[in-house]
Amino acid sequence: MPAVINAAGRAVPTEINGKPVIPYKGVGKHKPYGNKYGPPIPSCSDFPDDGNKVVPTLEEALLRCGIRDGMTISTHHHLRDGDLISNRIFEIASVMGVKDLVWFPSASFPCNDPVIKYLENGTINRIEGSMNGPLGRFVSEGKMKGTAVLRSHGGRVQAIQDGEVKIDIAVLVAPSSDSYGNAKGTGGKSACGFLDMRKLTLCMPTR
Repeated sequence: MPAVINAAGRAVPTEINGKPVIPYKGVGKHKPYGNKYGPPIPSCSDFPDDGNKVVPTLEEALLRCGIRDGMTISTHHHLRDGDLISNRIFEIASVMGVKDLVWFPSASFPCNDPVIKYLENGTINRIEGSMNGPLGRFVSEGKMKGTAVLRSHGGRVQAIQDGEVKIDIAVLVAPSSDSYGNAKGTGGKSACGFLDMRKLTLCMPTR
């Protein structure tokens, strides 16, 4: 893999996971160009006439989103070390036989250790986000197929708005929502109160 010495004096690759990357040039030395990336324009024709987007299971939701090999799946971290939904996403994908997914979490926690089995069986190619606990140790030991990309919260936002990462399916977890999919932290059996929607919007699909 080609490598260069960056402004911090470290040898770094010029390509990661088949994509060219820009080595660190120093503070204020790199100026990006172009326009911010944005989500596709929604259309009512994509949904039922009554506007009700509710489906009975996560599996059906993933199927309707067209889950397939190589997609980037985004999740947020509001449930912290109680986030079992991320594990379920990849369990479903594994049963479907989907391969080489990219997991793009805003954070992961020890409760996500079951994801290791899906890294091992090829359901997930790599993680681009935070990797903690046994999951982080698994990645640090070089056992993941693809190259891990550690992203801070700010780096995640930058990658999305620059089009460096294109989210295919975003799974947002909330105690309840209306039939249009507007999530809220009040109501339901697991009401938790205020949800920071600024963070939730970082998971919006970009294509």
